[in-house]
Amino acid sequence: MSEKPKPIFHKRIFWDVDFEKLDYDAKANFVIERVFERGDVDDIRNCRRYYGDEKI
Repeated sequence: MSEKPKPIFHKRIFWDVDFEKLDYDAKANFVIERVFERGDVDDIRNCRRYYGDEKI
């Protein structure tokens, strides 16, 4: 089974963490919260595609 490609978010959303080492699956709640607080429309769309509306 192939792995889903990581969504592309602006680094400014995660200014206080090591963006390159951020685990989108292990830290899903943190990522979703940040994207909806600080992201733009494209970031939110990418987040919804990756996690799905049910998880969000």
